Amino acid sequence: MRRLKVVHYLQDPAHCAVAATASVANYYDSKIDYEHVKQLAYKKISKKLKKREGIDSSQICMLLNYLGFKKVTLISSDMSILDYNWCNYGRRKMKEVLKYSMDNKKDKDEKCLAKNLYKWYTCKGYNNSIKIDYNFGKYIRQHLNKKKPVMISFNWTIYMKFAKEGVNGEDVINGEAQEHEVISNGYDDHGIWIVDSHHSAYKYKRKKYRRGFYKMKWEHLMTCMAQGDVILPDEYSID
Repeated sequence: MRRLKVVHYLQDPAHCAVAATASVANYYDSKIDYEHVKQLAYKKISKKLKKREGIDSSQICMLLNYLGFKKVTLISSDMSILDYNWCNYGRRKMKEVLKYSMDNKKDKDEKCLAKNLYKWYTCKGYNNSIKIDYNFGKYIRQHLNKKKPVMISFNWTIYMKFAKEGVNGEDVINGEAQEHEVISNGYDDHGIWIVDSHHSAYKYKRKKYRRGFYKMKWEHLMTCMAQGDVILPDEYSID
């Protein structure tokens, strides 16, 4: 398929989700840009962004709703807050189990993720949905075939093969997993085209990524997604 024309923004530190969201929103409305989305995210989603802390997938979905997307679908297999027993639940039952998960999580981080997911899913006035699945390629291709860009998160440090160094260059067996939000604007049988807002780390052997447009092989994407997510923004309208 032909690649969709998507604006490439350069992100502030920890703002990959903001940049990716801005790229998607700008595809539907050229008046929306990175600065507008960033200020909206500060106001409506999380003030922690100013402290260079990222936002999670459900917060990205909420931000898309605020920007005018009436339907946002989250495809995830994050078993820290979801369960495959819920796959065929309707909206009422899904609300119940999400609330139960939110109320009973002991881990602080997982509880926060569950709370954000419940808040987004139960937000009135939107036709949001959750699909618990790992067949990410199917959803990516289906959405792109409709000429709609897709948001994807994957383990960036694995794909870029970053190594963490200790004192005096010694190896440290403690690599850091870092999720990174990007846009896909096209695909073929061999791989998927990525629009990537990161730039500061793309130098030396990684300088080929600095332009912000590159292609990932399907098998590489699926390996690096692990418990990453696919987000499908849809039904955009200007109120």
